[in-house]
Amino acid sequence: MTEPMDAAGPSRARRPTPRWLVVVVASLAAVFVVVLFFVLGRHLPWFDDSADVVPTSTPTASVTSTPTATAQPTPTPTPDPAAATGPLAVGVHPWTALRGGECLNPFGSPWDETFTVVDCASPHAAQLIARVSLNPDPAAAYPGEAAITSQLNLACTAPTVLDFAAAAAYPDVQWQASYPVSDAQWAEGQRDYSCFISRSSGEPLTGSVQVVAAG
Repeated sequence: MTEPMDAAGPSRARRPTPRWLVVVVASLAAVFVVVLFFVLGRHLPWFDDSADVVPTSTPTASVTSTPTATAQPTPTPTPDPAAATGPLAVGVHPWTALRGGECLNPFGSPWDETFTVVDCASPHAAQLIARVSLNPDPAAAYPGEAAITSQLNLACTAPTVLDFAAAAAYPDVQWQASYPVSDAQWAEGQRDYSCFISRSSGEPLTGSVQVVAAG
């Protein structure tokens, strides 16, 4: 007996699509998408890899100079007038600079402002044999002219300052002195007396008549 047929024709069951085919199609589609984006991206501005990279700032070399050592002048010691001893060198000097022992030519008086120092071996008019402080105490009061002059004779002819053997060669040897004559001079710092040896005849001396201190 034959079965009746449907008006639409015989029915058939649909075969399922193989799994491997689906995988292949999907892979091809993914590859296509990637290639498409790559091709399109090459033509976009932000994908231009040929542009040079410009640094935001240019580094500047920093050089630190090496300090140069500056030669320091060697300090010159200042001579201490109080420590200076011995006669001054030949030449013209103010009276305040004389130390004692200087031979002088010419010689006007003990009160001259300047004196010319010469070699004692040459003829000279006078010699300063002593310059001595009356009182180094700055607070000391002026002793008065009479008190000073009363002791000058012994002070200027003492055997510790005047070489009697050398002075004996001159029959007319004499001494003269200068000293502070007022309280004003004393206050200004004039505290010394000075002993000069000369000849009353005005004839010159030759050689020194000052006692040379030992040592």
